[in-house]
Amino acid sequence: MRARFDLDVSLHRTAAGLAMTRTAIAVDRTPLRIQGLAGSSLYRSMRAAGVPAKAVETYIKAIATRLSIGRDVSATDRFDLIVARERAATGETRIGALLFAGIDQERRTLQLVRFAPAAATNNQSDLATAEGEDAGRGGWFDANGQTERRAVSGMPVIGRITSGFGLRVHPLLGFTRMHKGLDIGAPRGAPIHAMTDGVVSFAGRTGGYGNFVKLVHGGGLASGYGHMSRIAVASGTRVRQGQVIGYVGSTGMSTGPHLHWEVWRNGGAINPRSVSLASAAQLSGPALRAFKARVARLLAVRTGT
Repeated sequence: MRARFDLDVSLHRTAAGLAMTRTAIAVDRTPLRIQGLAGSSLYRSMRAAGVPAKAVETYIKAIATRLSIGRDVSATDRFDLIVARERAATGETRIGALLFAGIDQERRTLQLVRFAPAAATNNQSDLATAEGEDAGRGGWFDANGQTERRAVSGMPVIGRITSGFGLRVHPLLGFTRMHKGLDIGAPRGAPIHAMTDGVVSFAGRTGGYGNFVKLVHGGGLASGYGHMSRIAVASGTRVRQGQVIGYVGSTGMSTGPHLHWEVWRNGGAINPRSVSLASAAQLSGPALRAFKARVARLLAVRTGT
């Protein structure tokens, strides 16, 4: 019987009873590399070249973090991708996740490599590594070992904007003054997410903001989240993009459950909707060496082998 992709098992009768024999099946784990012209439709061109639909979707999402697919990709550009693959000696093939997403353009070449530092340093297979990254333990890095992650959504909580940035008549004080952020109406207890990586510089109760969390993101950017019913982080801790930092409430000077969201650049309040929040990380040390070795292995894969 076929016990596993890489293992056959047979049972046979002996004088002492049934005996089991295990026979390993040789497996070639060379990834699959596919290249071709973008043409009039990048998606259709890649599918016509034999790229699995899921890999095409992942490729487009990865490339879209660095350039606009509709505006920046032309028909003469060449796509280049590598997917994890296992080929058993029995003839069966398993296709895994996308490992490499590249595009060659006239003025630039973009190369993104899927990499999970912990999985790579443990010498896991490409299929296992890709599955680990899908679980959130890694991401897409450029050839220099830097990654960029976009904000998980347009706002840190699901809701509707009830008061915008700028001058307004304060609902409780009754006079006009500057509203330095956005008010987002949402149900009490709704989770509030960090829009990008950062360090918690304050988490506690403060004046009219009630329960308040301030995150420092680097590059002169910081963000604040007020009127929480409950805070889920502590001062001095590091948070990741998308992490829950608290829950919607109506503490402080508030007329009902909502999130007050502020963003500062170099200490000055700016409209949160005017800034594109993203985070970047740079590999270093053993992780960078493992990454460079991975890039070299992937780029050595021949097209269609």
